[in-house]
Amino acid sequence: RVLAAVLLLAQLGLEQTQEEHVYIAESSVTTLQQVATLLGTDHADLSSALCTRRLVTRDDVVIVPLNVEQADDSRDALAKSIYDKVFTWLVTRCNIKLVDDDAAAAFVGVLDIFGFEQFKVNSFEQLCINYANERLQQQFNWDVFKSEQAEYESEGIKWQFIEFVDNQDCLDLIDEKAQMGILHLLDEECAIQKGSDDKFVQKVRERHQKHKQFEAPKRDQLSFAVHHYAGTVMYASRGFREKNKDTLHPDLSAVMKGSQSILMNQLYPVDTSVASPTNGARKPKGKSTDKMTVGAQFMYQLSSLMRTINSTGVHYVRCIKPNTANLPREFDMRHTAHQLRCAGVLEAVRISRMAYPNRMPHSAFVLR
Repeated sequence: RVLAAVLLLAQLGLEQTQEEHVYIAESSVTTLQQVATLLGTDHADLSSALCTRRLVTRDDVVIVPLNVEQADDSRDALAKSIYDKVFTWLVTRCNIKLVDDDAAAAFVGVLDIFGFEQFKVNSFEQLCINYANERLQQQFNWDVFKSEQAEYESEGIKWQFIEFVDNQDCLDLIDEKAQMGILHLLDEECAIQKGSDDKFVQKVRERHQKHKQFEAPKRDQLSFAVHHYAGTVMYASRGFREKNKDTLHPDLSAVMKGSQSILMNQLYPVDTSVASPTNGARKPKGKSTDKMTVGAQFMYQLSSLMRTINSTGVHYVRCIKPNTANLPREFDMRHTAHQLRCAGVLEAVRISRMAYPNRMPHSAFVLR
């Protein structure tokens, strides 16, 4: 029922008056009623939350009509929010049935990540994927360095400090709040009603034009380049705001929390510790994903992942494709070398060669 509601939401038509006040298209009234029934909400409340905004002031509540673009964003944000919560709910249910936390003294986690991506046209998705790879690459370098140091210390071997390229500058360019990294500038532009991709990319170019990991091409004013550890990637700014804007407005969240559906009540639980917005009280700022953009959620989840990784013993498995045609007994040296370079394997080998690359157990050494 919930997934059917998500699919129907995508078919919900919106129109606007000459004053740019949006309303549900006559051809979609039945669709709206179907969505409301499936979600267990009142169709009038859902229509109002999709087409207007309630602004709570100190003395009154002001209803502000939306235009088509704003209503489209609200509808899409609601569909994505519901789907995301259903997915999380399903995974949680599976874990409850499959995993006994009380009986487990430890756990084995498998992290399967995308590789570094560079296409002819790179957008918001590639920036997020490459940002995650950038963060994990830094972790990989540190793990290799630490394991080398720990082994030499346990063996009582004297060795010199090994320096390796740190990509912290690139990470700061993307996610550092103090210097308004790319993702923070994107969030700022998404919060502006009349923001645009053009204004976003101009802000990025002006803010980071002197950053050594940043490049602003003169021929294409709507693009920017980031010098990642695996190579330079040119990003096209078109569509960045649309893909980042998934913040669910409190009006829609309130409608979902008032649902008569048991499942929807689990997906959108009512926070009894927070006063109702109708009495003028303000909700405290928190980590609710309903109020976070895609970029903010990505940074938060990546930070949580890194904390988990740092609390465990890490082992790495690097998968290399010998060719792009998926053929047996075909070895493309250039393609393979590119993967090794992007995966940081060459860096790990360099660190090992700078110290003691040849290892032999004591028992084998004695026999020789």
